[in-house]
Amino acid sequence: MESVTGASLAQLPDEMFKFILQPVSMPDCAGRLGQLILRGRPAISTPNYVVPTSRGVIPHLSQDNLQKHTNISTVYVPLEDFIEKSHAKAPLYNTPAPNGESPLRQYIGLPDRHLSIFGLRRVPNIPCPAHNTDSSVAISTSVGFRSLEVEQYHEAVRKLKADISTSLPDLINTKVASAKRIEKSADRTRAWLRDFVEDIGEETGLPFFASIPPHETELLSLYLSDLKDEYNSHISGLCVYSPSTVSGLPGALRDIPTICLTDPSSPQAVLAAIHAGVDLLTVPFVTKSSEHGIAFSFTFPGWPQTPNQPLGFDLWSTSHATDLSTLSTNCTCYTCTRHHRAYVHHLLQANEMLAWTLLQIHNFSVIDAFFSAVRQSIKGRTFEDDMRTFSRAYESELPALTGQGPRVRGYQMKSIGRGEPKKNAKAYGKLDEQVQKLSEAESGVASPEGDADYIEAHGGAKKVE
Repeated sequence: MESVTGASLAQLPDEMFKFILQPVSMPDCAGRLGQLILRGRPAISTPNYVVPTSRGVIPHLSQDNLQKHTNISTVYVPLEDFIEKSHAKAPLYNTPAPNGESPLRQYIGLPDRHLSIFGLRRVPNIPCPAHNTDSSVAISTSVGFRSLEVEQYHEAVRKLKADISTSLPDLINTKVASAKRIEKSADRTRAWLRDFVEDIGEETGLPFFASIPPHETELLSLYLSDLKDEYNSHISGLCVYSPSTVSGLPGALRDIPTICLTDPSSPQAVLAAIHAGVDLLTVPFVTKSSEHGIAFSFTFPGWPQTPNQPLGFDLWSTSHATDLSTLSTNCTCYTCTRHHRAYVHHLLQANEMLAWTLLQIHNFSVIDAFFSAVRQSIKGRTFEDDMRTFSRAYESELPALTGQGPRVRGYQMKSIGRGEPKKNAKAYGKLDEQVQKLSEAESGVASPEGDADYIEAHGGAKKVE
């Protein structure tokens, strides 16, 4: 069925934004099929995956490879990737965008067929030591931690014109928080949404998703009530940070699309999120696995006759040094149809960048087929049985990361303070010995090796009678 309120939310024309739900009913399962339609972009079948970007690009995939060899439809772009010391001087804001086009899309060169989702923090994000305030949020930039004013984020939403933007949540970094801190988190998130509506309203003319912090439904009851009643006409969807949030949503908020910005640890965690009713889900573990040499080998729902199969293979292992088989059986991606495990193993050992490109192409192909099979399973109303089959067929965790990945950037992990070890292995050794040899060669006083006959035979000297 068509979403009851999907087209009316955000007061947009039908041809600009619409979320259509298909009539699939499964007892004890909130998983659902839908289509997200945005004018100028291909329709996206849900549930589906969202790929987090780094500085606006998917790591290890150039734009031509992205279009030729993957079926990625949606990317997530965080603002903190582009801000350093000064928000106002970020080059992102000076990008020419003719005819009202998106400066964000122009700056990162995102192809037209990809949907862009815009938010504040990276996925997964680095917890900041500073705390949020009523008027600012703490962010992690490439040059350290800083604060960003809420108004500056709203300005970015207005200027950058992403396909879908999300409101600011007040997320708590600590594992344990007091009831007062949780109450403040809900109040701030509600206040920031109110400020956004008052500052921008429908000015951007693009879908806007309201963020919901990951707290118990009872503690969010007032905020959820406001979303349902007061802000119904201003939001086009919801953005959550934990799949468990979706299961507690009131029915009036379940007819609109839900994006989950989270870091699932495995395909089983992805299935659990879909079972809870998530429509779009970030999958940062794909890039993490590719960077550490893991090639996915799972399919959905798998074969129960061969239980506890690995979800992937570590191609750093020397057992693949002479293995001429494809990365995954029956895979038809660019990597598997042209290369074998031994070649990718060699590239990893040589630290060739092509290794991570080929692994990204393959792993995203596996994830794409995985989500496609999940949609077919929901359509056939066998999703719950297939989930159980998958759990029996494969191990519960991805293979352990043993190989060294690409050099990490400073903003990819939190600093632990003074005396911490270097995050990257030493790339170059001392050159003193080579400099000395070069100096001797250029001075002409290098000491030759061998006896007089050897030196004369090689033209290094001539005997004088």
